[in-house]
Amino acid sequence: MAESVIIYPKQDKLLDASVKQKAYSFLEKLAQDDSTPGLHVEPIANAADPRARSGRVDQQYRALLFKLTTATSTAYVVHGIYNHDDAYKMAAKVQLTINPINGLPEYNEVDAPERALTWAQPAVEALSAAPEPLIAFSAEDLTVSLGIPPATAEQAVALTSKDAMNTFASTLPEWQGLALLLADGEPITQIQQELELMNQPMSPQEAAGKFVEPEPVSDQELLDSFDQPSAQMGFAKLAGAEELRRVITGGDFSAWRVFLHPQQRRWVRGDWRGPYRIAGGAGTGKTVVLVHRARRLATDDPDASVVVTTFTTNLAAELSRSLERLDPGLEFSDELGGPGLHVKGIDALARAVVQSAGADISEAVAAVLGVGRTDISGRTDADAAWRQAVLRAGEGLDEKLRKSAFLKAEYEMVILPHRITQLPDYLKVARTGRGVRLSRSGRKAVWAVIEAYRGAAREAGTLDFSEAAAVAAAHLETSGERPARHVLVDEGQDFKPSHWQLVRALAPEAPNDIFIAEDAHQRIYGQRLVLSAYGIRTQGRSRAMRLNYRTTAQNLAWAVGVLTGQEVIDSDGEAESMAGYHSARTGPRPIVRSLPTLTTELDHAAKLIDSWSNTDGVQAETVAVLVRDRMTRDRVVAGLGERGVTIRALEAGSVKPGYPVALTMHRAKGTEFTRVLLFGLNQDSIPMGLKAYDYDGTELSEAQLRERSLLYVAASRARDELVVTYSGEPSELLPPSE
Repeated sequence: MAESVIIYPKQDKLLDASVKQKAYSFLEKLAQDDSTPGLHVEPIANAADPRARSGRVDQQYRALLFKLTTATSTAYVVHGIYNHDDAYKMAAKVQLTINPINGLPEYNEVDAPERALTWAQPAVEALSAAPEPLIAFSAEDLTVSLGIPPATAEQAVALTSKDAMNTFASTLPEWQGLALLLADGEPITQIQQELELMNQPMSPQEAAGKFVEPEPVSDQELLDSFDQPSAQMGFAKLAGAEELRRVITGGDFSAWRVFLHPQQRRWVRGDWRGPYRIAGGAGTGKTVVLVHRARRLATDDPDASVVVTTFTTNLAAELSRSLERLDPGLEFSDELGGPGLHVKGIDALARAVVQSAGADISEAVAAVLGVGRTDISGRTDADAAWRQAVLRAGEGLDEKLRKSAFLKAEYEMVILPHRITQLPDYLKVARTGRGVRLSRSGRKAVWAVIEAYRGAAREAGTLDFSEAAAVAAAHLETSGERPARHVLVDEGQDFKPSHWQLVRALAPEAPNDIFIAEDAHQRIYGQRLVLSAYGIRTQGRSRAMRLNYRTTAQNLAWAVGVLTGQEVIDSDGEAESMAGYHSARTGPRPIVRSLPTLTTELDHAAKLIDSWSNTDGVQAETVAVLVRDRMTRDRVVAGLGERGVTIRALEAGSVKPGYPVALTMHRAKGTEFTRVLLFGLNQDSIPMGLKAYDYDGTELSEAQLRERSLLYVAASRARDELVVTYSGEPSELLPPSE
């Protein structure tokens, strides 16, 4: 018998942990042959829908399924796995049908009572006037234009608080919840476009009538309805045992990252005449889009070299894992320029270009650093080297500028990207974006230190990371080599000028040459820059993502509060706002706790982590403690161990199953966890390291913003629960308490 198609609901906590393996075994057998002995797939007497079927998972549990039979295939839509009696009670009231307005599949409860308005609304009597509804459209508009059922639409337009709207939206099918969240500020036509809803024009009376007396639909129509983009927000057709295993036994936590929402699909499928940039806050799915786009480009043209790069080695490794999870059949190339996907951190890419050039690299070294050489295999310890250069040649430098932070930034932002090798060129170059003003004598003093820095590196046979990227870019430019057809950049906000020069040099200018995902609010390493200065022009080809698919609305609001009032500039040089930024999920409010001492803070952390880790259905490795620095991380690991709670420090590699993890906020970039404790957020821990930037007000403000961005990154790692603790005085970066 032909294999069956399994259509699985994408719901958090659909299955108890103890049932997952049994559910997988049942559904795997069902997908192979629904007549397999032991499955007992049978019609259900008194079911509300004749398509309803029960299946035996074990003695206690039954699967509630809807069987769709077409001329070419059989499909089973999984409603859920329930205790025996509950499965039959559910079958008596649930129908699988199609939304009569937009054609999306949905469940309809027969004779379901109207949802009661049990969520909190503002106290009207305390206001001088009744609060304005959040949604400016009428209930009829929502029904006719989007397909929101009339009763749901009537309740939605009565809501006046964001908390109430978030709570209400979380009770609805995902496409309906997102549509209502978007309706708080976006035009109806924009919502239709973002969710790819295809509605037939009709009057409000016709629309309401279709919900009262829906037309019968065939099994083929139902099966086809699951292919609509918005249907894939709530369901997924699982092709094959491996995909099924990943989703069921791996859990919703990571598996659903490989499935696209409608808003994300356009950036995967789109074709553009040049570089394209997507921006979006944490959790909006930028990396998911980039991974899918990389797969699409690689499969469309198997002979093409598709380079995927990001800022750190850990993030590059996670991109590789995501691509492999998405499509185990993808071809990867270990060699830069070979057909297939080549995934590396940007500094590793620079190193690969330099090494492949061999002795020919000397010309590029001369172009960037002034003296050609091939002894460049070592890596400069930049901070130590700058300190030594100041000691050797910094006597003419203003006292406040004798800092590695200033010299390193001047080198990376001005000298390297302009490939300055002589003092006269430095004296006349524009220092756009640099806060510190330098006189002619000041530039001469800086140049003396630059020459000392470069001289020591020549003697040692080393390059620093930015130098290596600049040299690699210069080599590709002069040699004419273009080892990639497509370059995709994740976490672009942290790239330095030399990195962007290398990205531009990797691929020839052509359609779909460069694709960038970034969030200026998460800039924790880099500095402001404008891409067009490095030959990458995205003006008119930039779009923002506004829907958060990871973090609850409550956690998102707390994280965004860290950056409230800050001016954030994107790589097109424009102010980037979080206005209209929504979460599709809801949960408990973040908890901020003040503890009297570090000892009591550790006591509290031990109890909390132990409680979280032993909650039914929670995988221990999805619980994390995030801290500002390694010293605090190691103190937490030791302190919790002394209190009987085992927790692993995470430095490199992926999170291993079995135990909660402790990691720094920087290391947490690119990760997500169900529950997060931000530990030790007192005034001494964050912001950190600002003294290095006190030579200039602008530079100091940028450093402070990076610390805020770091806290925003950390807080937005939490999917479900966020707890913040500190002992002593709280950090000034914490949002005001409500």
